[in-house]
Amino acid sequence: MSEVQLPAYETLESDLKAQGLAVTPSELHGLLSGMICGGLAVDGEQWLAPICDYANQGEALTDGAKSVIRAVFNATSAELNQITQTLFTSTAAELADVEFHVSMLLPADDAELMLRAESLSEWVTNFISGLGLMGMDKQKLSDDVTEAVSALEEIAQLGIDEDESMDEQAMLFDNVVAYVPECVLVCLVGLSQRGEVDESEAFGLPADDTNDKPTLH
Repeated sequence: MSEVQLPAYETLESDLKAQGLAVTPSELHGLLSGMICGGLAVDGEQWLAPICDYANQGEALTDGAKSVIRAVFNATSAELNQITQTLFTSTAAELADVEFHVSMLLPADDAELMLRAESLSEWVTNFISGLGLMGMDKQKLSDDVTEAVSALEEIAQLGIDEDESMDEQAMLFDNVVAYVPECVLVCLVGLSQRGEVDESEAFGLPADDTNDKPTLH
């Protein structure tokens, strides 16, 4: 699979701040990824309303802000749609040779562990919110998707304990980061097949869960 051309976390963070948008790169990319996995049409600007609500206090986006977000949306939708196309048009033998990759916009690997963990939580929380914006009904999900969403909900609550070994928590964090795309792929495939997206229920605000989080140990 070709790699998605997302901007670097630090570059996008600067661009978002310059446009006055109250959203981090991880929050934005997680939200857009969840909406696309949940069935958002990728051939228009249906993403505008929820982004305005979430990142701009309901106000219309400037042309500059639209341009920044559109670049992220286009890259994200291209990657996820390519995965979906490959899955649904390839034979089992062909799929055996395909390496699927789901991107997450997180700080660089050499960033502080605390920042990376916080960003992962933001990404996952907003991915789940993005699914919800597209009318995801947990009562109608397959067992696989239900399990994936439950795992993501648990991951969203993970945090770093400064009193515990940072090396051990870093190793566990890396394992979690590697596991999240698997859950996303399950959601992408399962929700693409269900065909039950109700856009009339879309465009509520993502939940802002500020409760204390369990640690990675």
